[in-house]
Amino acid sequence: MRIGDGFKTRLEFVLEQVFESFSYGGDHEHRAFVAARLLKAVQSGIVRLDDLKRVAGEALLERIQAPKSV
Repeated sequence: MRIGDGFKTRLEFVLEQVFESFSYGGDHEHRAFVAARLLKAVQSGIVRLDDLKRVAGEALLERIQAPKSV
């Protein structure tokens, strides 16, 4: 599935909203993890903004709660 520029803007908007409370917009690893989950969601047919926000929020929570590797 090819994602058009308009939809990329929607995904960027969701990322910005999910990371708005993080200093400097969150780190690259967290943003990349959430972005990958968003892409999977879109590829599975999830396209509504509210649903994408939910997916992003759940992905961020999962990433934050994951045990840290030493």
